[in-house]
Amino acid sequence: MNLMYSRFEALDNYSLKEIQGSTVAVVGLGATGSVMAEHLARHGVKLILIDRDFLERNDLYSSNIYTGNQVEKALPKAKACEKTLSELTEVEAYIEDLNSKNVELLGSTDLIMDGTDNLETRYLLDDYSKANDVPWIYTAALGERGFSMYLNETCFKCTFDSLNPKKSCETNGVLREISVIAASKSCLKALKYLSGEEVDEKLEILPENQKFEVQDCECGEQRDFEASNVCGENKYQVFGDSGPEKFGGQILASNSYLKKLEFEGHLITVFQSGRAIVEAQSLEDAKRLYRTASSI
Repeated sequence: MNLMYSRFEALDNYSLKEIQGSTVAVVGLGATGSVMAEHLARHGVKLILIDRDFLERNDLYSSNIYTGNQVEKALPKAKACEKTLSELTEVEAYIEDLNSKNVELLGSTDLIMDGTDNLETRYLLDDYSKANDVPWIYTAALGERGFSMYLNETCFKCTFDSLNPKKSCETNGVLREISVIAASKSCLKALKYLSGEEVDEKLEILPENQKFEVQDCECGEQRDFEASNVCGENKYQVFGDSGPEKFGGQILASNSYLKKLEFEGHLITVFQSGRAIVEAQSLEDAKRLYRTASSI
């Protein structure tokens, strides 16, 4: 017996062999995703980590695995997470905005864990799940309430529409303890599924443990989703082909993955691919700032 897992192997209804022979994708590595990634890594699950964002000061409140030094360097969450969790398991990390063009990053996974902050990506996950027979687990935390749901046959859109929760983590705030509860509940479902056990397809609202089952759903295919908004007030994604070296402005942080700078009083973070996260009043304003800053 591996002493690291001796307490876990003493439990019934779980198969460590099946769990450690599995690959799970965690999409989004913020308040919920980073917790799920750590839980699964400590069980020896092989991980594919996908996140489009970089670390900021508020991430030290939300997550246990990020450090102040990583925040000061503005490291991408995927790479910061990889650095910590690769000591526990095999990890592939991608600094990507998951969308219809690169969704095949999920191709080798047995299960997908949702740690995202927007509906567009979740609709994409649900669409990919149905088309490829790979289940996924929805996880969210808003204010003092968490949400968790295993989805295989059930349509996420109908579930979400019937619940109609608020959407903005910035506006409503998130209690970190609730994020941990929701993420932990989703990981329990993941371990159960990976062990070959049946998992209910019901939406759970936490910490009340209320359960809802959606019926009479008629959903069409969902395609070509792309999320422009980033979780946070007045932050937008802009897609372009200008690398960090083409941008002018005061450099605040720079590493091999990105450059963070101040331009005309706005923060612009540009990744090597040319994708940027821009603080602006609107998507149109963000695109203008991108064009102007990259033409200096």
